[in-house]
Amino acid sequence: MAEPVCIAIPAYSERYFPEAFASALAQRYAPLKILVRDDSPGTAIEAAVRAASDPRVRYVRNPRRLGFAGNFTKCFREADADLLKFLNDDDRLLPECVQSLASVLEANPKVRLATSRRRVIGERGEHLPDVQSTFAVSRVSALVFGRELADLALVNSANVIGEPTTVMFRRSHLPIEGDSIFRWGERDYHCLADLSVWLRLLASGLAYYCAAPLSEFRRHEEQEQGRPHVRLECMFERLWIARQARRAGFLAGESAWRTALASIKARADADLAKPNLDRRARHALTELAEELSAEIAAAGA
Repeated sequence: MAEPVCIAIPAYSERYFPEAFASALAQRYAPLKILVRDDSPGTAIEAAVRAASDPRVRYVRNPRRLGFAGNFTKCFREADADLLKFLNDDDRLLPECVQSLASVLEANPKVRLATSRRRVIGERGEHLPDVQSTFAVSRVSALVFGRELADLALVNSANVIGEPTTVMFRRSHLPIEGDSIFRWGERDYHCLADLSVWLRLLASGLAYYCAAPLSEFRRHEEQEQGRPHVRLECMFERLWIARQARRAGFLAGESAWRTALASIKARADADLAKPNLDRRARHALTELAEELSAEIAAAGA
């Protein structure tokens, strides 16, 4: 008999939730459990779940707003299966997603993370061109060393591994620091929260990459990472997570470390070239770029 999988939906967006939820219900896999933790201010998400009347679904309304990290952490702790797949409430799974990834994790205990290519969609569900992080890692499905996949993401400063919706893993394999799933090295990550999880999983064992798209990642104007102050926060997190990764044994060679730093600096330089950058952000990015230049020079010494 197949091993149970839990799809955990940390729900907030009433606009996109019905599509995400429908894609979970449509999975061609059993036994399947779906956990919805509702962090929204309204009742539309609850109404959509009640209307489905599906015995596989467990609905929980948070008694108070938990926010991004709090709701994900609750989902992680309360998922009632070891095999876990998060589903962002604005994304969608393709029907064969859970079956494809779970079969690999069940068959090979050395696999710490199973992921796939994903499609980019827009507000209306239309297909959009790939972005840097969504281009294919491989033309064929393959098992790879976890550290090699992690280094690929780090040297490019791009999450080629995937968003929470893309990945499946075992809860028992993920070490947790304190009260947040997104804390690593005593630092809480927000912009690179998912990558902080993937790197901990990839520190040992293998990863699986499915070359066929199994999920859809939605880009829209409501996403926090498009806001200027969040983009600035993201830039600093890129350096912080690279440093923590190196302390954890990733980016072991000097060449890989320099390349990772140079990728972050290229992003900082690109933001500095934008004409509408406010003075505070320009000052912070200039200091970051100078710090990166010094660190790159030191790594090459």
